[in-house]
Amino acid sequence: MCEAFWQAKIWGLLNEPALKTLYNRSGEEETSFWLDLEVMQKWQEKGWNPETTISDIFQHLHLADSIISASDRAAISSFPDNYACGEQGVEISHLLSGANLHLKVPQQQKNLLDIIPDGVKTDIKCLYWWLWRCLPQVTCDQFKNDSLLLMPAQTSLPDSSVWNYASLRAAFAGALAGYDLTTADLEKQGASDKPLSHPYLVTFTFCPVQELIKASRKMRDFWAGSWILHYLSAKICWRLAQQYGPDSLLYPSLYQQPLIDHWLLQEWPEAFKPWVKKVEQRPLLTAGFPNVLVLILPKDKVSAAMQTAKQTLIETWRDLGKKVYQELHSKRRWMPQLQLNSHSWNGWIEVQWQDYWSAVPIGVDQYNSQNQKIPLENEAIAQQELAPWVEVQNSAYNLTKNKQKLFPAEELNFIRTAYQEQEPDQKVRVNVGSWWPYIFDQTRLALAATKNARNWQIPTAFGPRSTISGIGPVVHPGADWVTEGDTKKHWRRHAGLFDGTEQLNATETIKRGLEKILPKLLADESTEFSESIAASYPDLTAGVAGYLKVSADAEINHRASFHAACDAIVKKFSWAENVIKEMRGKWGIPLVDESSAPKKYHPRLLNAGWLVEDAETDELEKLQQELNRENDPIKIDSLNRQIKKLKEGYKEGIQDIIDNYYPSNNPTSWYVLAAGDGDGMSEWLKGKKLKNYRDYIAPNLSIPDSLQETFEQFLDLPKRMGPSTHSALSRALLDFSNQLVPYLTQQRYAGRLIYAGGDDVLAYTNLWEWDKWLWDIRQCFRGDKDKQFDNRGDYWLGTDLTLPEHLRKRPFFTMGRQATISFGIVIAHHSVPLAIALENLWDAEKEGGKKHKSPDGKQKDAVQIRVIYSNGNILKATAKFDVFHLWQQLLEVNSQAGSAIFEGAATLWSQHPAPIVDALEAWTKTFCDRRDLFKSNDQDNDTAKNEFQQHLKEFLEALWQTTPEKELDQEVKFWLKLAAFVLRNREIKINPEKLS
Repeated sequence: MCEAFWQAKIWGLLNEPALKTLYNRSGEEETSFWLDLEVMQKWQEKGWNPETTISDIFQHLHLADSIISASDRAAISSFPDNYACGEQGVEISHLLSGANLHLKVPQQQKNLLDIIPDGVKTDIKCLYWWLWRCLPQVTCDQFKNDSLLLMPAQTSLPDSSVWNYASLRAAFAGALAGYDLTTADLEKQGASDKPLSHPYLVTFTFCPVQELIKASRKMRDFWAGSWILHYLSAKICWRLAQQYGPDSLLYPSLYQQPLIDHWLLQEWPEAFKPWVKKVEQRPLLTAGFPNVLVLILPKDKVSAAMQTAKQTLIETWRDLGKKVYQELHSKRRWMPQLQLNSHSWNGWIEVQWQDYWSAVPIGVDQYNSQNQKIPLENEAIAQQELAPWVEVQNSAYNLTKNKQKLFPAEELNFIRTAYQEQEPDQKVRVNVGSWWPYIFDQTRLALAATKNARNWQIPTAFGPRSTISGIGPVVHPGADWVTEGDTKKHWRRHAGLFDGTEQLNATETIKRGLEKILPKLLADESTEFSESIAASYPDLTAGVAGYLKVSADAEINHRASFHAACDAIVKKFSWAENVIKEMRGKWGIPLVDESSAPKKYHPRLLNAGWLVEDAETDELEKLQQELNRENDPIKIDSLNRQIKKLKEGYKEGIQDIIDNYYPSNNPTSWYVLAAGDGDGMSEWLKGKKLKNYRDYIAPNLSIPDSLQETFEQFLDLPKRMGPSTHSALSRALLDFSNQLVPYLTQQRYAGRLIYAGGDDVLAYTNLWEWDKWLWDIRQCFRGDKDKQFDNRGDYWLGTDLTLPEHLRKRPFFTMGRQATISFGIVIAHHSVPLAIALENLWDAEKEGGKKHKSPDGKQKDAVQIRVIYSNGNILKATAKFDVFHLWQQLLEVNSQAGSAIFEGAATLWSQHPAPIVDALEAWTKTFCDRRDLFKSNDQDNDTAKNEFQQHLKEFLEALWQTTPEKELDQEVKFWLKLAAFVLRNREIKINPEKLS
């Protein structure tokens, strides 16, 4: 069990009281209950404490606190907090932007030791998990104050919570202790006779990722690809966390992760049930784990841990393949000759993944992790011992330029003068934690170098390839060499998952069959869970939810028209009822699925092509059976033509009904996908975007007069990104991805979140709300203003009483006012294959939003919208987010005027563009004066014209100022055409005769 390893981690987690700030307020003695735990009895009996015990191993363990403290706070950490809480409460600083927020905190401490369940107290591993996962929530429950999750670890520089700080200290304590530490090692006095453990920063990743997701023909495939990647990563995290502790994962944070909580409740149900709620199906089925993991591990276990990660990846993937195979082969009698070890199945599964990892020591190995020879009066000693030690660290992490090297003169001067003022047992120490951002960067570069050196290639497919991706052999039971005609025979059988024409490789088949094995995979085979899986992803027609939502208050009853059209289709084509049977009440849009409104029909009924694709009639069944028995190519071709003709007849009949109810636009004609990614996250993690220390420091920090001069100089240095801030960011991003984004996407708007992890967002939205949703997500990411949230301190705190209760309990982290995000949006016609839409989606984000550069040199913070028409033409419009918002407001001003005015503006600009930016006012005025819409002389019309002209001018000016000159004319036309497109297609006219 490696008991001493877990004991060291418990010390790291509980070394300081859970809410030490409250002790500082009350004047009580600062003690924690870690020595009172039954599993720490040996430490109590022996008087072992890394803070006081004089031996190499315990002094080595004590470095855990020094490294994570000094790395972010430098010499500030060695000064007492001198905490003073005003009427507003405890002040915290946003860990990125430095914005301030005050928290109301309780007036006294409570004993938390007695709350630990008896059954947990003697199982050291279970106890550690309980303390790490449940103690923060228990504390909040005891005080009835969820804001305590944000309680700062140190009020002098209050940018990281005490919980995050304790978790990181535990991770370092474990890495410094070493996994094979024994009680005998702890009992040795003085120097140890075996090498002390050294902490390493380790990164693990696997690929391909986007290729797996993009190989999708249906939304089911799209969702399944994202979820499989999420599940594989989560399984790796769970296995490593079980062995080395959940704190060892710096990214992603495992705290309150739905899948991790689900497995915790399965592993130790009695211990965790009172404090960890059963995970709801929707968050359990929403992807959020990244494919890049960052860990802190002991040197001796780095290779073993990476082998464990690789083996877990392979075993979990094999298990998914086996379960899908058994479902298709045994239950659905699909391709009965196929064997589990067939080349086209197992052969492809075995080569699906490539893994890479890198590891960098935290501080140069074989050197002390800290050096305290820095007294000002002994410059010779400082130069003799400190300078060489610092130079070794600088060289190791490639800090070759003087501007990069540690330590800056201002910081070193402050450290040296602080050293003189402090008591001998409180002397500030320089340690390897100060190099954290550079260590992290070297780990990232080492991983990139490993990837670039790879020689992996996609295996050759000896025969027909996937009809979706064109990659990998089509699954078939025969030998490697096979003809397309042979594979078509095997793929005629639908098995309730395929359409009889598509042919998939093994990976794509696993994606298609995933939903059928999920109940067994997640050990929840209840009817409720099985039904929820079908609603875990939207149909491409589910955008109708947005249309019905925004038209709910219209004079015409659009919902009634929708039901009438569906009634007419089902009445004439009774088989359509069976097509939507399993979809009824399961739109895959939470706002619809969780509402009490009747959901008799599914929007799939309004798309003739997709509806007929799943048709099953006696006529089709008879022809299909003949086709399955036939071997004559001529007769097979004839039967296929008959099936096609029959389906075309169904399609025409259904389309006639739809056109009768919706004579202009069909609300299912367009589907909308969105992909977003935070800008410059690597720059944040390296600390390049952090402000000066002055912006994060507590205003009431007491510094001796003799230090004021050097302290003031130090405060003007940029704050470093240390492990504490890095870890805090990892955990805090869960607020954005697991709490705020799901609410905005699935409750404020009629969308479905496909993936939300860290700063990445992948979602399905709709034609009527995509622009509002997009702007709100951007506001949320940077903690900007919102109608339902108070954004003080760059946190979001729900103030609207209609919000879910959990969003009103405490402030939620956002990336802050300095952060930006870029997006790609695809609005695709229903005839555009999903795989093509997804290809364009990532191109729009990476090639459009991410690469946008304004004339003043500002990059990113942009969005590119791509409209993909049925004929293959693509309209691309790219702009900064602030310009996009002006465009959005322009649409709202003209929502009643229709699309023609924007078509006219685009045409006029094509013929006579404004020559200079100062001419825009005259250009827009001339344009508006010539519009028939604004030619009447009444006052309301003049007001409307002036308002539209002003908004148009502001939009064009902003676009002009932020768009490269060579692209300006094109972007103006594209944005005006996009406005016309959106307004034209949002207008759904219904046949009033059909409502009578």
